[in-house]
Amino acid sequence: MLATSSAPNVRTQLELLSQMVEEISGELALDPLLAHIVERACNLIGADDGVIGLYVPELDVIRTAASHNIPANELRAIVPRGKGLTGRVLETGKPLRCYYDDLPEPTRPAPPGMHVIGMPIRARGRLIGVFGIGVNAPRTLDAEAQDLLHLFARHAAIAIDNARRYSEEQRRASRFALIARVAAIGATGPAVDTLLQQAADAIHDTLDYPNVDIPLLDPDDPDTLVIRIRGGEYKRLIQHEDRLPITQGIMGAAVRERRMQLVNNVAIDPRYVSPPGVSPPLAELAIPILHGEIVLGVLNVEADRTFDELDCISLEIVAEHLGVAILNARLFERSTEAALLEERQRLARDLHDSVTQILSSMSLITQSLAEAWHRDPVEGERRVERLGELSRLAFAEMRGLLRELSPRAAVSRDFAVSPFQPHFKHRLQRLLSAMVPANVLLQINIDNFQPQADAHEEALLRVCQEAVSNALRHALPSSIEIGTLLTSSGLRLSIADDGRGMPETMRQGMGLDNMRGRLSELGGRLHIAPRLPHGTQILAYLPRADRKPK
Repeated sequence: MLATSSAPNVRTQLELLSQMVEEISGELALDPLLAHIVERACNLIGADDGVIGLYVPELDVIRTAASHNIPANELRAIVPRGKGLTGRVLETGKPLRCYYDDLPEPTRPAPPGMHVIGMPIRARGRLIGVFGIGVNAPRTLDAEAQDLLHLFARHAAIAIDNARRYSEEQRRASRFALIARVAAIGATGPAVDTLLQQAADAIHDTLDYPNVDIPLLDPDDPDTLVIRIRGGEYKRLIQHEDRLPITQGIMGAAVRERRMQLVNNVAIDPRYVSPPGVSPPLAELAIPILHGEIVLGVLNVEADRTFDELDCISLEIVAEHLGVAILNARLFERSTEAALLEERQRLARDLHDSVTQILSSMSLITQSLAEAWHRDPVEGERRVERLGELSRLAFAEMRGLLRELSPRAAVSRDFAVSPFQPHFKHRLQRLLSAMVPANVLLQINIDNFQPQADAHEEALLRVCQEAVSNALRHALPSSIEIGTLLTSSGLRLSIADDGRGMPETMRQGMGLDNMRGRLSELGGRLHIAPRLPHGTQILAYLPRADRKPK
């Protein structure tokens, strides 16, 4: 509703608003959504150009996210509080309508006499972004235009919030994929430099951090980091080996303090050391690679955005995996090939039977999340909750596996007292409730189960996890039944589904081998048969090993 004859009428604007709200509500990819929103905001009130910025709480700034009809070289990616149009709205928290020339410290050149509106975008009571919309002289924007933009901002906030939550689930899934990939790299047992280069490439490829460094401490000079493993732009731009005293830089601080260094604005941190000829990033995250209290090296990543808790947690786990992988690779040089092959096979089996199955369930949910959310936001919300539960399970499994894989645990494995494990019923219920989607009826009947030795319960849990995962991925069942039968000498676990059954020619895969191997090691066996009238039944038998009372 411009104060000129070119303004669209009220009915046309409301119809256009309704159409725009419908268009943006179905978009879940954040960057395209923001571009669509700012373009449609300009079209709605007949503006000549516009910008949308997102609020970055860690830096207390507005980060320009998308624009319409504004040259890229005129935009500032980061707008501090109080500066320019969007920074002024951040400072006041209120809409602003004025001439651009009247703003304190304008952040870009603008045509003389440009009239603008700055509009806060709020979701769940919090500021998440700011609109900046302008028209060239002699036109101006009136109060009705401001009200219309305010209404559009309310709908845009919902769409942005949904897209961010969807993006967050994708980010979480990609980080689990990276953890599994790095774990698999470490399990293959290559030379140290080879596995670190593969890990650096995986971190760059999977999470798109532009710069990755994985330096190691020099064994002959433990006060110096040797940087020869790089990923991303640094791998392309820096072809030589660098040596960095641990008294310098953010990576040096990670070594000295033996803890993570998170710097979300390197421009104000005097410790930052920029390689010659390289443009500084916005943020740096340096995580020491440890074995106990001994520092082996550093996992260092840089980005043009701030790092958050998910970055920190996931990369800490990656660093733990790298520590185990480095030690295993060094042990490889002093151990027989047969002994290492046995350990790698055990690692591969544990990864496959625990984390990989959870990641598979997460992948299935992620693939259907956008469609489910668009069709029914309640269903989308429920699937997000399942993803969160699966992510917590995956982190717990990863950390448990890492404790087992540490060299100290490997040496004392035969003599250690088993750590306390939650009751088998609880572990099974929690795992399967997260794995099995709502459209599949899950029935767990194990009331007669008696606590068994840790190894027996672990084998039964992994057999059940593998069987359920296979059924969900390949058989499309409508129901899955889990049951146990206890006799005087043994225990039987049954997993039955009503899916499409086994193929006539079933390829023997790693999962079936692992199930049989786990049971066989404990004196048990596995039986797989069709279930009438359709479906599959898997029976796992183990001799009884009742847990002794404490």
